[in-house]
Amino acid sequence: MTALRTRQDVWLAVWQWFGVKLPHRAFTPGHSTPLDFVADGILHPGGDLAAWANRRGGKTLGGSILAALEYRLGDGPIRGRVLAGSEDQARTLYEYWTEWCHRLLADRLAGPVGRLITRLDNGDFEILAASSKRVRGPGLQRLYWDEVDEIDPALMAASVGTLTSRPGVPARTVAMSTWHHAHGPMSELVAGAGARNIRLHKWNIWETIQRCPVERHEHGRLCESCPLGPACLAAARRRDGRADVGIAAEACGLFAIDDAIKQFAHWSAEQWQAEAECRRPTLAGLVYPSFDRAVHVEAAAGFRDDRPTYRSVDWGLNDFVCLWVQEDPGGHATVVDELWLRQSTVYQAACEIRLRDRDRRIAATFCDPAGRNRNDQTGYSDVEVFGREGLPCSYTLGPWAREVRNGINLVRAALKPACGQPRLTLAGRCAQLIAAMEQYRLRQINGQYVDEPIKPQPCDHAVDALRYYFVNRRAPGGAQARTMGYSG
Repeated sequence: MTALRTRQDVWLAVWQWFGVKLPHRAFTPGHSTPLDFVADGILHPGGDLAAWANRRGGKTLGGSILAALEYRLGDGPIRGRVLAGSEDQARTLYEYWTEWCHRLLADRLAGPVGRLITRLDNGDFEILAASSKRVRGPGLQRLYWDEVDEIDPALMAASVGTLTSRPGVPARTVAMSTWHHAHGPMSELVAGAGARNIRLHKWNIWETIQRCPVERHEHGRLCESCPLGPACLAAARRRDGRADVGIAAEACGLFAIDDAIKQFAHWSAEQWQAEAECRRPTLAGLVYPSFDRAVHVEAAAGFRDDRPTYRSVDWGLNDFVCLWVQEDPGGHATVVDELWLRQSTVYQAACEIRLRDRDRRIAATFCDPAGRNRNDQTGYSDVEVFGREGLPCSYTLGPWAREVRNGINLVRAALKPACGQPRLTLAGRCAQLIAAMEQYRLRQINGQYVDEPIKPQPCDHAVDALRYYFVNRRAPGGAQARTMGYSG
């Protein structure tokens, strides 16, 4: 069989062997396509891959084609396994796999196409719903995760332990999902893709929708009256501000236009942006849903000598966080730096802060009033240790300020005021705080979110430190300063 050496070779092979015309045009900056995903997997067989794409956007289709091509083109032996987010997801992939086996792999089959396992003359391929019983076993060369956001992260981590490379067949993972939940497994995968050398492919509905025929849009004359018109025209105008024909007029995908219209008609704007356009995950259950990197993060923001600087700290049991915040004359706050220490003493944290602030003038250091409580072992409180090291702390004791919800609402108001521009910016270097703002979650009671954060959660130290800044700077009555000296 002909070797596949280029992207075009892969497209032609998929069309000839599978009868599928993989979408190949990207319309959104930074996006790729289902063809790029499959071609990458074939042309770079040793690399880990991931696909973040819209619902019904060809992720499972592309993954099944990639798997079939590897068994067709490879000499093996290859042992592959799919862990699907649900039984329904596994069933969908099995339907594709069955067709490809009878179409492309018939001469390699060493038995029937099984619901759970298919044996071929160059290996075997399993399709399983993810569970604790199915993430361990003999060594695998190919591990597929289908619908990552529906798989328990602990199961995913455990399944990696099954990977075993063989001579000429390097082991790898292939992940596929829509990013549903801001705090879910897909969030970690997207954030960590670069550090883990995972080649992330991203596409959305405009890369996968069928081409809109001329008789349907009449060169743009009917776009305004089309039910999908507002979104389709907006996508075209994001690329070309003068466009008067919807983006679907140029598309080459497989997703039926009428099905896209049904989604657009029944979904909220938030769900459409998350699950169709893949702009961001859904925001349900987040404490700060209005936080948006595009709006609230300034990559180059840094310290300015003409603005007052405040520190705000949270003394966690295992994590210590300090934020540096500057204000402009209009009250706009910019978090310009962060310090996050694990398993350190309060004294070590104070020393680190003094080193960072050697030449800076600090207007105040804000903290949680709980820092006044004395440590049973040392006899000193956290506030006293800081005071002894020349870092006097301020805090607010009033009941209004001690109510967590009130502090959260101050942060929300700064992120998205009822009128005017946002009054809070985060410097790009504050990676931990940025991630925390995107992941901080509300509690659920009887399936309904209540306006109260889950406690504890890994990100709460950073957001608590931010809240202490706002409470002490904006709370009625101001902060009550406490300067703790030391007499030995």
